[in-house]
Amino acid sequence: MPRVFVPAILSGVLLWAAFFPLNLGFLGFFALVPWLSLVRADVSRRRRYFAAYLGGVVFFALATQWIRVAHPMMYLSWLGLTIVTPVTWVLALALIRRFDRRGVPLTFAVPVVWVMLEYLRMHFPIGFPFLQPLGVQHMFGFGWYFLGYTQHTFLPLIQIADLGGVYAVSFVVAAVNGWLADRILPSSVVRRALRWNATSPTESASGTTRPVWATLCVLLLLVGSLAYGFVQLQHPAFADGPRVTALQGNVPQDEKILRSGLLVTSYRKLFEEANAATPRTDLVIWPETCFADDWFEISEGETADPEFAKLTRRRQANFATAWWPTPTLLGLNSLVWEDGRAWKYNSALLIDTQGQKLGRYDKMHLVPFGEYVPLGNVLPFMSMFTPYDHDYSCRPGESWTRFPLRTADNRAFTFGTLICYEDSDPSLAREYVRTNPVDFLVNISNDGWFRGSEEHEQHLAICRFRAIETRRAVMRAVNMGISGVIDSDGRVVALPGETWASSKQTEAIVSAVVPLDNRASWYPVLGDWLPLACSLVVLVVLLRGWFRRG
Repeated sequence: MPRVFVPAILSGVLLWAAFFPLNLGFLGFFALVPWLSLVRADVSRRRRYFAAYLGGVVFFALATQWIRVAHPMMYLSWLGLTIVTPVTWVLALALIRRFDRRGVPLTFAVPVVWVMLEYLRMHFPIGFPFLQPLGVQHMFGFGWYFLGYTQHTFLPLIQIADLGGVYAVSFVVAAVNGWLADRILPSSVVRRALRWNATSPTESASGTTRPVWATLCVLLLLVGSLAYGFVQLQHPAFADGPRVTALQGNVPQDEKILRSGLLVTSYRKLFEEANAATPRTDLVIWPETCFADDWFEISEGETADPEFAKLTRRRQANFATAWWPTPTLLGLNSLVWEDGRAWKYNSALLIDTQGQKLGRYDKMHLVPFGEYVPLGNVLPFMSMFTPYDHDYSCRPGESWTRFPLRTADNRAFTFGTLICYEDSDPSLAREYVRTNPVDFLVNISNDGWFRGSEEHEQHLAICRFRAIETRRAVMRAVNMGISGVIDSDGRVVALPGETWASSKQTEAIVSAVVPLDNRASWYPVLGDWLPLACSLVVLVVLLRGWFRRG
């Protein structure tokens, strides 16, 4: 009987190794090849698709195991993600087989299908940007572990992200996987290894697995991508922007939830160190929710409950009398009276040296179970998947705030903020440069949940793509790490330590001049044209099949 489980599991392991902690990115170019043997394996449907699913389970179980580190209850979330997400692998195999039966080489079928499903995973079920005008969008989805992210260190290749986002890089990597599968599967050595008999299919319906034009196309895709990248990397030196300082504490999440003395004293010490440093900084950035006090505010035109109004006056007075030597971006919770009640937001608050608000950004892409319980009102048992024993739900924000910043030498800048895993959603970052572009981006995050696991490195690797897609530098302030500066070519140019590994689970400040880039990027203008084009191609192939059967 043909082997199907061994190659599926092998692909799951190889793809996992392409990401952190091993970070063997070159494996991404052929990790899917064993799994693609399922396209033509002469086995039953049940066996074929169960093997496809198993490969996905192995990959996601290994890749996302850091989720369980956050809290004992997060084992359930890890299990749920491991069971549900591999369904996309089953759907991918079904669609690729449909292409294959119509004579489409794997060189083209694999990238078209894989990119479409990455986009689906990023936004499913109601996170799609085109739902926003209808008022039914709720940002959702899991945007980690795209094929393109395996190449975060391959700077010449990933420059194409400013044309089609990380999806463009995924397309190239998937095309190479498909081309290799087309080349390798007919080999007699591979056939014996897979236990294929003489009548097992090795070719697509086109009659050949290795059309010359497919090889030429994949070579053109690779060469063109690399040539574009080398050209983009040859540019004048970046202009100097403001000096910005990020605070990085090393506070575990259980201490942070309690708002313990460790949280307060650690970040107060870092704040004082940042303001005493030479040269003087223009902006100090705190990580997500690491400022222990909440911000209270009453929306314009609203009449708040008297007790809430009293708390608001008292809290804002406390901010006004505190010590703020420089403009400061605080990561904190906001309690805002609007629509007749108080709502909780996960916010970034910019205050001036007088403690007055210059702007507030509220996180839009909330983390399921971490910041709200999906369908919690309808299905109360869903709260068992959360790490909290109380109601903690946040309300999502609705506006991309452009924060103003004026330096000591009277230069004016603007910046946008992404909170926590919002930097894993390409559709968010690009909005800051699509219209009224900001000068740079800030990412504040609390990764104290994950206690030095590979999550820290993978999060930083993902953020590199947002810098390239927008052609804007990103300043990161992350509790427990990894803080730093990413320039608009995707280079990590400042860290707390000498290496990525030594930059996590350490207390430090990172101070750097923000490198400014005036290049335009097509991705914010064109949006997710590539996954949408792939989706259209898949739809056409499916419709043609249905019409022919009719």
